[in-house]
Amino acid sequence: MSEEKKKRPPLDRDQLMAKALKLLGQRDYAQAELQDRLTRHAASAEDVAWVLAQLQSANFVNDVYVAERRAVTGKEQRLVGRRRVAQEMAAQRLDPEAIEQGLSAAYDDVDEDQLALRFLREKLGPFLQDNKLEDAKQLQRAYGRLRRAGFPHGSTIRALRHHSELAGSFDEMAGDEEFEI
Repeated sequence: MSEEKKKRPPLDRDQLMAKALKLLGQRDYAQAELQDRLTRHAASAEDVAWVLAQLQSANFVNDVYVAERRAVTGKEQRLVGRRRVAQEMAAQRLDPEAIEQGLSAAYDDVDEDQLALRFLREKLGPFLQDNKLEDAKQLQRAYGRLRRAGFPHGSTIRALRHHSELAGSFDEMAGDEEFEI
């Protein structure tokens, strides 16, 4: 006989605040993310709104700060391009203005050509061994990896040209296209 999983009772405001503080102690949350997490445990939507208002007034929930931290992490640790970070933050439902402020703070002074080249050397090192980038199929794979990492076409091609003569045959018709968040 299998025992049915017991449903936990909803949390009151104080318990919900404790849950929110525990979550925020583990990592930064965007307001929408935290709201989703709290809503699963709340007795009412009003309790969630009250907790979020209290946290915002204490500056414990700040989408601009979260966006800046995620953009800096994307640039410095993951070495991904601006576009990739923007897409990830939009998927996490950060406020579009906060996303733009975070991206500007982290990427406005960045040369994406140099970041793409660094990504290629540090994250795609196996492609640089044994002249693999002189094989059209391997070059295409490296191109795809750089594009998925959020680098514009032009930056991707220029990074590949540092390590492959075959990359010189790629056209640059797409240029450094703009993107929407």
